[in-house]
Amino acid sequence: MSLKGQFMQNLRRFRLVTFDVTDTLLKLEDPPKQYQKTAAECGVTGLDRKQLERCFRQQFKIMSKEYPNFGRSSPNLDWQSWWLQLVSGTFRCVDASLPADKLATIGQQLVRVFRTSAGWRHVDGAADLVQRVRDSGKSVGIISNFDPSLPQVLQAMGFAGKFDFILTSYEAGVMKPDARIFKMPLERLKISPDQALHIGNKFDMDYAGARNSGWSGLLVQSKEGNKQGDKHSFASLAALLKALETQEIAW
Repeated sequence: MSLKGQFMQNLRRFRLVTFDVTDTLLKLEDPPKQYQKTAAECGVTGLDRKQLERCFRQQFKIMSKEYPNFGRSSPNLDWQSWWLQLVSGTFRCVDASLPADKLATIGQQLVRVFRTSAGWRHVDGAADLVQRVRDSGKSVGIISNFDPSLPQVLQAMGFAGKFDFILTSYEAGVMKPDARIFKMPLERLKISPDQALHIGNKFDMDYAGARNSGWSGLLVQSKEGNKQGDKHSFASLAALLKALETQEIAW
């Protein structure tokens, strides 16, 4: 069977294919370096990169626990304010003496940067795979735990017009792996769960979340994955595409 023929055969049962974004289609472009650079542009220098990274991870966990889903259900906290508070907490963790006005300026600049191509890079093979799925005649969408700026990010990275819909957790009001976020596209397209495939990089949120919602799933992760997902787990998007072209996938 030809490469195109096997690819079409593997996707034959699906009417919808969705993708995760962060670390599946796009990767952040060295956030600690960008934090250092932006701070320096605002007159704050000498910050330790490793400490910045540690503080960011710490603050992200705190914000995600106290104000889940980028503050979606938190009174008086929109998603931009959520990020500004996270940035402020990150820099205060590194240097508690930094003035509030300086932190606000840094935060506003960082929010802008990470909505442009300066803040992201493509995962190898992402554009090719998305295009191949589009060319196969499937509906193609995004399901991502992300704030409402995701369409702006995708457009900046050359994905404008490549997706039939972009569903963020913020819009949905729930985050993967909640089954409700996987149900929404099915209702829009009036299709059943067994006609949908989700591709992502997190076992719990993407692969298990999709399969527990009645979908099929494919997992892309460079590290050894959960054994439950091994038959559908690939080290890269290129490896995933090769498998779709050359192997019969048992869903």
